[in-house]
Amino acid sequence: MKRGFVTETHVVVYCDGCGDIYSEGENESICFDSINQAVAYLNARSGGVGWLYDGDQVRCDGCLATARCAEAGHVFPESWQTTLWSLGKATRSRTCEVCGVPEIEALP
Repeated sequence: MKRGFVTETHVVVYCDGCGDIYSEGENESICFDSINQAVAYLNARSGGVGWLYDGDQVRCDGCLATARCAEAGHVFPESWQTTLWSLGKATRSRTCEVCGVPEIEALP
C-alpha cells in the first residue's frame, strides 16, 4: 500500500504545433501510464475530429484546422454580420467555419 507523498511517472500529451496540453473538461491534463496508452486513447477518442497522432507528431484540433485552411483556403459563410460602431462607423464580418479566423471589412 502506498502512503504519503509518492513520486510517480506518467505521460501527458502536448501539441507539437502550438504546445497546447490535451485535456477534457476543465483544462486539466489527462495522465496516461504509457505513450502506447496515450496513443490508443487519442486514436479512439478523436474519430477524425480533435487531436491527431500521425505516428510522428501530435496535433491539436486548432492546429489541424489551421493547416487545413492553409492548404485549401478558408470556408466562409455567404452571409455577413454588420456592426454599427460609435461615431457612425460600420463594419461587416464573417468567420471561417473551419478554423475560426474572422474576416472583417470596413463599410463606407
